[in-house]
Amino acid sequence: MIPAFSIDEKVRAYIRKSGQDFRLSTSPEGPVLLPLGEISPKPSDMKILLGSNILYVSKLQAKYIKKIDWPMLERYLSSSDESKT
Repeated sequence: MIPAFSIDEKVRAYIRKSGQDFRLSTSPEGPVLLPLGEISPKPSDMKILLGSNILYVSKLQAKYIKKIDWPMLERYLSSSDESKT
């Protein structure tokens, strides 16, 4: 399946630099990108290769996404920063 959405270059660069695989998940605030370890991929997820890392996206959710953008990753980064304080 070829994704019908785009991925912001800032998100691509962050995932490549992080050295981690991520998954697009749902949250009360909307879609959020989480590193694996905090969430597990599902066998039915789409796999998008970003450098040597994989971005997993639910096939169901992919139908409704037009763009994977920085705010989706920022939600995770903000909550991660809050948990450190």
